[in-house]
Amino acid sequence: MGRPRIKWGRLQRYFQRHGYEIRFAGGEIVVVSPIKGPDGLRPTVKFGHTSCNSAGAEILKCYESKLRNVFGINLDDID
Repeated sequence: MGRPRIKWGRLQRYFQRHGYEIRFAGGEIVVVSPIKGPDGLRPTVKFGHTSCNSAGAEILKCYESKLRNVFGINLDDID
C-alpha cells in the first residue's frame, strides 16, 4: 500500500504557517516561496484547479514532486 495522498486543506495550512504567499489566478492557485532562490527570484508552483478546488481535494502526484524539487518540502513534514 502506498503513501496516503495529501489534501489541499492540509497543504494550505502548511503554506500559511510557513510564510508562503498564496495567489489566486482564475481557477488555479500560485504558491510563492518566502525565500529568494540563488537567482534572486522567489520560486513558485502553480496548482491546477483539480487539486485545489476545495479543502478535501487530493493533490496530484506531479505536484507532490514539484513541492519537493522546487521548495524542498519534505512531504512527511506536512501535518
